Amino acid sequence: LLLAASLAALAAPTDDWNGFDLSGLAVPKAALANGGQPRDGIPALDAPRFMAANEIALGFDERVVGVVVNGVARAYPRRILIWHEVVNDRIGDQPFILVYSPLSGTVAAFATKSAAVQDRFGVSGLLYNSSTVVYDRASASLWLPLEGRAIAGPRKGEQLAPIEATETSWADWLTRYPATVLLSTQTGHQRPYGQDPYADYASNSELRFTVTARSARYHAKEPVLVISHNGQYRAYPFVELARHDQPFTDQFAGATYRIDFNYPDQRALVTDADGKPVPTATEYWFAWHAGHPNEPVYSAPPAPPAGR
Repeated sequence: LLLAASLAALAAPTDDWNGFDLSGLAVPKAALANGGQPRDGIPALDAPRFMAANEIALGFDERVVGVVVNGVARAYPRRILIWHEVVNDRIGDQPFILVYSPLSGTVAAFATKSAAVQDRFGVSGLLYNSSTVVYDRASASLWLPLEGRAIAGPRKGEQLAPIEATETSWADWLTRYPATVLLSTQTGHQRPYGQDPYADYASNSELRFTVTARSARYHAKEPVLVISHNGQYRAYPFVELARHDQPFTDQFAGATYRIDFNYPDQRALVTDADGKPVPTATEYWFAWHAGHPNEPVYSAPPAPPAGR
C-alpha cells in the first residue's frame, strides 16, 4: 500500500500555479507561466523604512521610482526594487502598492483599500506575458501589475485606482523633490542590493518567458509610457517621445495631456488640461504589445523640412 501511494504521488501532476485558483481566468491562460518561484518566494516589502536623502549614498545617475501622495514624496531605488518587486506602503491615510517587474519593465502604483496586513499584496510567482503577477493576501486574487486589475479569484474584475509613480534618475527626483525620503536597504531581508541580476537584460532582445504576441516595430526592451483613461490605454514609446525637443500636448480618449519627456533622465511626466499630474505606468515594448496588441501606439509627427 505504501509503494502504491508513493507511485501515485509521483504520477500526480504538480501544481504549476502555486495554489492559486485559475477558474474563470479573465485572460488567456497561454499567457501565464510559472516563473520558477513559489508564492512569496520573492518577498514583498511590508514595512519599508526610509531615511533622509543626505543619509544614504546613492549615485546621482542611479534609477529610482518616485511616488507622490498628498504632496509627500518618496523614492524607491531600483537596486532594492528588483529584489522585492512589490512594496506595500502608506502615506498618511492612503495605503498603496508599488509594483516593479524587472522582466517586463513594468512600473506602476495603485491606491489600496486598507493598510491591514491581510489586505497587502505579495508576489505570486506567476507571470503574465513575462510580467510579475501580484496577489492580495485577503482573498488570494491575482492582479495584473500594469492595469491594477484582478484577473482571477474572488475580486476578479475589480480595478485599483492608479497613483503617481515615475521612474527617473536620483538626480532628477532629488532636484524636483529636495525634501524626499529614500527607501532604506534595512528591509529585514538579506539581499545583495549592490548587485543587479538584470544588468544585461534591458539592453538585449532576450525574453526569458514566452509571450502571446510579438512585434518588431521597436526594440523588445524599448520603454513605453502608458496612459489610461476610462478603460482605454495608449502607449508612447520613449524613442517617439525623444523626437520632441520640448513638452507637447496630445489628445486621447477625449482628454488632453501635456507630456514632458526628459531624455537624459529617461523620464516622462504627464499632466492634464488643468495642469494636474496624471498617474501613468511604464513597461517594455514587448510586454506592452503582448498584453495590448490592438491598443493605439503614439508616433511622433515627422520633422518639418530643413529651412522651415
